Amino acid sequence: MRCRNGFTLIELLVVIAIIGMLVAILLPAVQSARASARRTECVSNMKQLGLAIHQFTGTHGGQFPFNSHAGTIKSWVFTVAPYMESVDSIRICQDDPQAEARLASAPPGTSYIINNYLGASKASAPFNNFKKLKETCKTLLLFEGSDNRAVAITNEHAHCSSWFSAANVAAGLVWTKITDEIQPNRHGGSANYLYADGHVNGLAEETLFDWVQTDISNGTNFAKPPL
Repeated sequence: MRCRNGFTLIELLVVIAIIGMLVAILLPAVQSARASARRTECVSNMKQLGLAIHQFTGTHGGQFPFNSHAGTIKSWVFTVAPYMESVDSIRICQDDPQAEARLASAPPGTSYIINNYLGASKASAPFNNFKKLKETCKTLLLFEGSDNRAVAITNEHAHCSSWFSAANVAAGLVWTKITDEIQPNRHGGSANYLYADGHVNGLAEETLFDWVQTDISNGTNFAKPPL
């Protein structure tokens, strides 16, 4: 009797079909794991930035670093760098579609933008000193910047103080102005936010949108430090 060698065509097709099913089942899990890793790396980046900013305030009498309106070389991107060993990649989120372009720009840009209430252009600004903040755990310090921002280093802050202007509210442009500057859905429908006390919180885009609608109704601003 002859021994049968190899697979029949039907058996081979069955094996291929099983492999295809396994790939279809496992691929979403792999992609989800990678997305989770990138989101976790983003949280780590923001925490390191928070620590560097705290060290800066500690050596400057509580004053937060300036934004680029004080002059490009006075921007927090430059002045905070020595407190994180000038590692530019810490300012880059891997889920930012312009991550490589920002890192390769001269000087390197950032995926994260500072709240202009805190990173103001002058030391006399009302909230530009850490020691003057009432509730650091409720004060937003850094946002994930919009994907559509130019890579230039001057786009390193959010104009939070003008988001809820009377003109924007009347024209129904508040949400548009906010999302022109920040990316509330970078990580699967959510984004990370660094608070002044150093903690990072993930927030769903829907939740932020609800905050904005409430602020429009109440004449408040979620990005303004509590008084």
